[in-house]
Amino acid sequence: MYNIPSNHIADEREFALPDFDELKRLADERPAELEQLRQDLCARVIEKAPEAMQARLKGLQFRIDAERRLSSSPMGACIRISRMMNESLADLSLALNDPETYLTQYRQRSAKVVSLFSQASG
Repeated sequence: MYNIPSNHIADEREFALPDFDELKRLADERPAELEQLRQDLCARVIEKAPEAMQARLKGLQFRIDAERRLSSSPMGACIRISRMMNESLADLSLALNDPETYLTQYRQRSAKVVSLFSQASG
């Protein structure tokens, strides 16, 4: 198992990865250990982020993990996650270049929350 130092974020060692050959060896011989390293590094990045951003980052990590699980191959996961990034970039571009259109589209994406329980008539 890889020990990730718990120093300040400015310390590059905190997020340092093993070299390519070691990562390849982990992928080939100990994929569970590589996955644990990935999860640990992601969690460390999120916990070092400003508190106001952590919930959003956790939600994004959840979506990324879901896309990985839904994919039948690593390349499929890469394509799905790349698509997510492109959609986000397109949203950002629209928000910066045409805020009125972006806000109109954002309002249209909103959903109405409905109760799953019927109210008892009395």
